[in-house]
Amino acid sequence: MFNLKSFQKVQPLNPFYPGLLAQTKGYVEQAINPNRRGRVRYQSTYWFGICADARSLPPGTEVTVLGRRGNTLLVQPIVS
Repeated sequence: MFNLKSFQKVQPLNPFYPGLLAQTKGYVEQAINPNRRGRVRYQSTYWFGICADARSLPPGTEVTVLGRRGNTLLVQPIVS
């Protein structure tokens, strides 16, 4: 099981290129279940992703990337 508490110290997306932070939208490629990692497509690459508020996100869900921890992005669904 993935531990959400490890995200207490979330790193910025890219501290060396702050201009890249302007693009924070991604898409769920593989379902993200509560407290479990899935896959997210972000900036033309695939990352592990976990939902910030521990909910299920089906493939195709548009998400905002809040930060990262290692190779895992912390995401939140975009509510329209």
